[in-house]
Amino acid sequence: MRRKAMRKMLVLIASRGIGCVLFVALVLLTFLPLQAQSESIELSFALHIPPKAALYPKALVPWAEEIEKRSDGQVKIKFYLSQTLVATRDSYDGVVNGIADISWFFTGWGKGRFPLLEVMDLPYLTKSTFAGSHVMTQLYEKFPEIQEELKDVKPLWFWTTMPYEIHTSKKPIKSIEDMKGTKFASNPGARLALEGAGAVAVPMGTPNIYQTVEKGVTDGCAAAWGSYKAFKMAEVTKYHTNVHLGGMGTFVIMNKDKWNGLSEDLQKIIKEVTAEMMPDSFSKAVTVEGEKGEQQSLDLGHDIFEISDEERAKWVKSGEAVYEKWVSDMEAKGLPGRAVLDEAIKLMSEQP
Repeated sequence: MRRKAMRKMLVLIASRGIGCVLFVALVLLTFLPLQAQSESIELSFALHIPPKAALYPKALVPWAEEIEKRSDGQVKIKFYLSQTLVATRDSYDGVVNGIADISWFFTGWGKGRFPLLEVMDLPYLTKSTFAGSHVMTQLYEKFPEIQEELKDVKPLWFWTTMPYEIHTSKKPIKSIEDMKGTKFASNPGARLALEGAGAVAVPMGTPNIYQTVEKGVTDGCAAAWGSYKAFKMAEVTKYHTNVHLGGMGTFVIMNKDKWNGLSEDLQKIIKEVTAEMMPDSFSKAVTVEGEKGEQQSLDLGHDIFEISDEERAKWVKSGEAVYEKWVSDMEAKGLPGRAVLDEAIKLMSEQP
């Protein structure tokens, strides 16, 4: 921006004599490269996903490139993938403490830390990644109590995963009765649905699921198809049941001091690019990846079961008690649990 202003000054001086032009041109040639370098801001973005995960090349890289383009190179975003900068569960504190400028955190990773935001983790609530992401965004905008939960950071956008499905290695799951006594590795967001269906949930970050299932510690995993291919789960499972257990809420956040240290112009650029691209770029990327994951499983000769509406009603009913307990827990803390849940259900019903 300053460079453009200096170029205008050069044009003005040009009208006053060739000597001035030569002098100013010499100054610009030596000064501008140094100025551009000093004004460039590099923001570190800590991620748990590997480079081949669709969200990285299909959503995050284009977002970062657009910010760099519109800021005339003043803002560059450097990604640290596969937990190389911050461990999965430390992502939120890593941003608060300035270890990473930006990171991505799942509500289930900090169980009880973001209580109202955890409404998106309730069983069978999220019908799609697109719907869940927009509902989560609207809830944040409406409830000051939810905004308070993220007061120590600058939220950039909200997103929910695709609904989790059941993937097993030895025995297929065709009904809720088949879940009794089974054990599943999963992101924490699927815990309540799994327990309601009679299974034992073993919560963990997605990068750890492969090894857990491979070693036979669990009977399988609950995972969204969007992450299935990237984390190579086809190698350790061969039966799949699409029951849509529900998704998990996530948010991308930035260090508050780093955000406040940006000029208003740069903040505006980041806001505009993010509003234009997120969270739909995230949702689109994982939806396409999910389709690839299902096709990969079919190509390998795996069995994919689609349950009937009648059977799914049994699964949904198993989660009803969880809703009331969640509301009770929230209200015991003086939080508007009923209002948030009712609004979430209403907003979800309005989503396509």
